[in-house]
Amino acid sequence: MQRITGSVGQDGANAEGDVRIVRALLRRHRIWLGTERDLPEDGPADQSLITAISAFQIGACALRVADGRVDPNGFTLRRLNLPNIPAPRHDVFNFCFRRDGDAISDTAFAGAAQTLGCEVAAIRAVAEVESPRGAWLDDGRPSILYERHYFRDRTNSAYNLTHPHLSGPYGGSYGTFGQQYDKLTAAATLNERAALESASWGRFQIMGANYTQTGHADVFAFVTDMNTSTARQLEAFVAFIQNDTVLSQAIIAKDWTRFAARYNGENYRDNQYDTRMAAAYRRYAAKVPTQ
Repeated sequence: MQRITGSVGQDGANAEGDVRIVRALLRRHRIWLGTERDLPEDGPADQSLITAISAFQIGACALRVADGRVDPNGFTLRRLNLPNIPAPRHDVFNFCFRRDGDAISDTAFAGAAQTLGCEVAAIRAVAEVESPRGAWLDDGRPSILYERHYFRDRTNSAYNLTHPHLSGPYGGSYGTFGQQYDKLTAAATLNERAALESASWGRFQIMGANYTQTGHADVFAFVTDMNTSTARQLEAFVAFIQNDTVLSQAIIAKDWTRFAARYNGENYRDNQYDTRMAAAYRRYAAKVPTQ
């Protein structure tokens, strides 16, 4: 592990030996340096070095704000000392496999209801409340919501201080739906598996952390299915409910308080999941025959 005696970069001490070390480390990770990928091995702490540090901080460090400086005991130096920092590898970060529209057919809903022994209206109610904007974003990727407390728990709070927008207590500012993938990508740069497990996915907003209950071998396979079609999203929901006795019984009984407490967590009342599902169920039950 390389060490420096003082800060390097913007407003740094910029000792010659320290600058040389930082330059060498940055060149190791040149894929993250943006316009400064050809940073020279030798040279002073000039603007090109500061620009390279800033690009590394935004990309490889997933920091919200770059200060263009490497400190002796700072997060940037710890990242620079890693032998390799790969970009998130799952296809959902690059393109989608989506092969169908947003709608789930009546036949598919009926088949899911028969498997679960519940009413079609009950499943439709969950789908509506969980993803009121639909299963997909305008760019074709599945709708997600990034949950920083999940990432905190899956990384042992390692990023709470350096990345409070990505790792911290429940709640806070979620940001817009359009910002969710920015958060997910930043978190995945730090720990891809933990990031994918920390988002809820698709029409039924199933947490990636629940991939086992949906019948998937790992979270990467789960996200691939969520990125493929609403049919796969429905299949995952059915498996998830089947593998949880509380949820299975609650959706059959239309016990929305019990269902929401289990499905959405102990803070379900914050977003009135139980009352909204109950209202949605009543509307759908009035329109379609009981299954």
